[in-house]
Amino acid sequence: MVWLFALVGLCTPLLAAAAAVSIAPPSQPNLAPKLLRVANGFIAPDGFNRSAVLVNGQHPAPLLTGKKGMKFRFNVENALTDPTMQRATSVHWHGLFQRGTNWADGPVGVSQCPISPQDSFLYEFTVNDQAGTFWYHSHFSVQYCDGLRGPFVVYDDEDPHRHLYDVDNESTVITVGEWYHTPTPSILDVPLAHSTLINGKGRSVSGPAVPLSVINVVKGKRYRFRLVSIACDSNYMFSIDGHSLLVIASGKKHMVMLCNVTDIGYVVQ
Repeated sequence: MVWLFALVGLCTPLLAAAAAVSIAPPSQPNLAPKLLRVANGFIAPDGFNRSAVLVNGQHPAPLLTGKKGMKFRFNVENALTDPTMQRATSVHWHGLFQRGTNWADGPVGVSQCPISPQDSFLYEFTVNDQAGTFWYHSHFSVQYCDGLRGPFVVYDDEDPHRHLYDVDNESTVITVGEWYHTPTPSILDVPLAHSTLINGKGRSVSGPAVPLSVINVVKGKRYRFRLVSIACDSNYMFSIDGHSLLVIASGKKHMVMLCNVTDIGYVVQ
């Protein structure tokens, strides 16, 4: 069985069964924005229940998808209320160039003011010349560590590696990142994660044996796994026991590199 991986390298130390958010093509003259509602809610991805920053009620945030050349419109609504975490917010679309739309890039204090509670901000941009596996996250302080982070895939109808795989859909997007039981504003020392989450599920030391993420495959088929590190601080080595990985892309960059289980493909921080 052949496993193909698209690895996402992160510039900033920063998981994710996620419902796909469909995007209409730019040929529609009145493209309605997709609502991304940022609010607090209690979740227990590793068995420990805590308040977190959720997008449309979930963590990781919903998988966003589209195609190369499309226009994207996202209306980010701030409904945060928990005083133990930051209540202003923003969203950065990690890895997208934003040529001509840097006002929609998201870094607070650089290209925009934070979105205040009970307010919203409309992000609008076109991805003309990029395709690959990206992600999006809060760019206000360390808020993304409390939950506002998720995968973003831009597909290419002319993918040069299309002949190498049979399956490439939302079921083959894999997010990995650490999870903290303490809200990040209260962490005053070196942060130590309590668990690692794969597609939003994991187990902590001495914690309950909660269900783990499972990806079902069919023997003989070739899968393009889009591996996304949405971690705040941790670096990870990723492997599938007994299999080699053929790395075909890193973010938007194409490559072909065979990785054996001993020199496994990795998620770069």
